[in-house]
Formats: sequence, structure tokens, C-alpha cells
Amino acid sequence: MKKILIPILILLISCSDKKSEPKKTATELDKNWTDFSTKDSIPELLTLTLKKVLNDDFKIANPNEEFNRTDVIINDSAPRRQLRLLSRKNSLWRITYVQGGIGEHYVYAECKITNDSISDFKISQSLLRLENNDSIDKYLADKKLEPKKVKIIMK
Repeated sequence: MKKILIPILILLISCSDKKSEPKKTATELDKNWTDFSTKDSIPELLTLTLKKVLNDDFKIANPNEEFNRTDVIINDSAPRRQLRLLSRKNSLWRITYVQGGIGEHYVYAECKITNDSISDFKISQSLLRLENNDSIDKYLADKKLEPKKVKIIMK
């Protein structure tokens, strides 16, 4: 019996000395962005808003799909935009895409989506490479990216 108890005691003592990793609190988890990788993940309210603001059908390709990158239209059915980033943190959504045509550039938009409503919609065009949340956060903090608020009136 003693032969069994001694290894168990040693195991218990060694386990109790190990420090457990701190668990992330809810506020720490709220600081993280969740990334999505397909155009099908774009919330319908955001798509409708972009259609309204841009005054077009907002056709967009997935990140790995071809799109009309230049003003020379090779494939008329291909979109002129390519999704580069779609992220959500709590109710805040971000989208960036490459806009093809003369002067290819990035478009950045952000908004809050809560239940069935969209608010605080902002949009900006940029020559900066807007491919991830870290660089976007830095550009926003450094005022190199300054999205303009757009009033949305849905009919």
C-alpha cells in the first residue's frame, strides 16, 4: 500500500507546484478580431449598405479568385473588387477590398451591426496596403487612414 501512496503523493505535490496559465477574461477576448475568409461571410446589412453608398451592385471576388484588376476588361462577368479582409470584434465590422480599374486602390469600410441595424458606417479609399487588423489599427492611430462617416438612409 505504501508503494502506491508515495508515487501518488509525489505526483500531487508536483502538480500543485505548477502554475496554471491565466485564463483570458471576457474583456481580453473582446479585444480580439475574428477574421472571415469568404465574401459569403459579409453580413447582409453591410452588403446592402455598400450597394447603397457605392450606388452599384457591389460584386466582389473572394481573396483567391480572379477579378478585373485593371481598366482593361478581360472577363466582363468578373467583379472589379477582391475581398482582402473581413473581420468582426463584438459589434464592429471591418472590410477591405482591392478596387480594380484605373488607379487600383484599397477601400476600407467599418460599421457597427447590432441585431438588425447598422450604424457608424465609415469608408475610405487608400493606396496603403490594408491586409490585416494590426496594420489598419496602426494606420488609424497614425491618422494615415481616416475613414469618413456616411449617413445612411435606407428606403
